[in-house]
Amino acid sequence: SISIAYLARHLTLSQTITMGDSNAPCKIPPSGSQQTGPAQQLNPHALDSAQDPTERFEVMQPPPSSTSFDPYHDLPISTNSYATRAHVHQNGIWHCSVHIWIVNPSSSTVLLQKRSMTKDTFPGRLDISSAGHVEAGKSLVKTAQLELAEELGVDDVEESELKLSFVIPAEQYSVGGCNAYEHVYFLT
Repeated sequence: SISIAYLARHLTLSQTITMGDSNAPCKIPPSGSQQTGPAQQLNPHALDSAQDPTERFEVMQPPPSSTSFDPYHDLPISTNSYATRAHVHQNGIWHCSVHIWIVNPSSSTVLLQKRSMTKDTFPGRLDISSAGHVEAGKSLVKTAQLELAEELGVDDVEESELKLSFVIPAEQYSVGGCNAYEHVYFLT
């Protein structure tokens, strides 16, 4: 398996971009490049497809408004109902996701990944280190651990390492995404 420490220490890909107004670079591979090494070896946790349209998610109430939701204190409110991935994405229904950012503070780098071309939202685009939707009956932390394993082959992250930083209601349905409460974690 690949450890978070390995990924955080070895962000040495060949192209650097600057995110926002920050002078801190985020390193990404050049378009079309082939990377080699431990992170590219066969991942036994990888899924056969980018997503399953029959996955079931707990449906959440929409946020009251973007300005009244406090990302450090507020949490999504369940409707006590469930719907498939296909249904929530086709209809802009609110649900939950986890986002795990792998950061190397000493080099001011963030590990990014390129989304699969078969994803139903934002295919082929750059994305954060690891992310995924929370399936019905699964906890946020368990989902974060599963996504790290499936997407990056990292299967040694303990529950105690995953501390929720904040929750952002991301209303992206109108621009080709989905409406999800993004539960954000940082790993260093």
